[in-house]
Amino acid sequence: MNPKVGLLSLALLGLTVSRASAQLVVTAPVLEVQGGVQTGLQNTMKVLSSAANKLVASGVKEQELTKMFSEKNMLMAKTWYDGLLSVSSAVRDYRRVRNIFSKQTQIISRYSSAIEVLRQSPYISPTQLSSMTTVYGKMLLESSNTIADLQTIVSPAMLKMTDAERMKFIDQLDAKITDQSQLLNYFTDRNLMMVRTAKENANDLGALKSFMATK
Repeated sequence: MNPKVGLLSLALLGLTVSRASAQLVVTAPVLEVQGGVQTGLQNTMKVLSSAANKLVASGVKEQELTKMFSEKNMLMAKTWYDGLLSVSSAVRDYRRVRNIFSKQTQIISRYSSAIEVLRQSPYISPTQLSSMTTVYGKMLLESSNTIADLQTIVSPAMLKMTDAERMKFIDQLDAKITDQSQLLNYFTDRNLMMVRTAKENANDLGALKSFMATK
């Protein structure tokens, strides 16, 4: 083999390895951050789903929504993050993507804790609880549909979108799920306020009866 040719081959090989290494150095932190975000959200959902599974097994049907939507969210999050490699780095790093999944996690978590308080309250009738759960179900479905809309960005049909178009679409979804989160929080606060008011009225009535009994 010609010594010059051998040296040239080694030089080209070294250049190729250097470029690959540089690419790995640039890409690794991005994937690490994405992995951290995904792991954090997935772990939260797993905890919610596990707790809901136990309650559902013991007959708490209201927690079926937590179980269903937490498991669905985990699957959709995996689909999104697995598909990120086919999308540009600008979209991969866009913070509003994390906001969207984080808001969905908060929505499910808020419902999960609130429905337990409402279920155990002696001031909420079965009919009222059923009505509240129905409304919550619709809210959870809407937020889940927003997450589903996000999947279109990493679908083969949407790979021709520009980064600007993708990020504009993500902005719209972030604003949408923010509104959905605020609506669920308002509905929850209203329900909890109703419980507190009913409890205060019952305590006042009890105090009045005790007072009248001493007369």
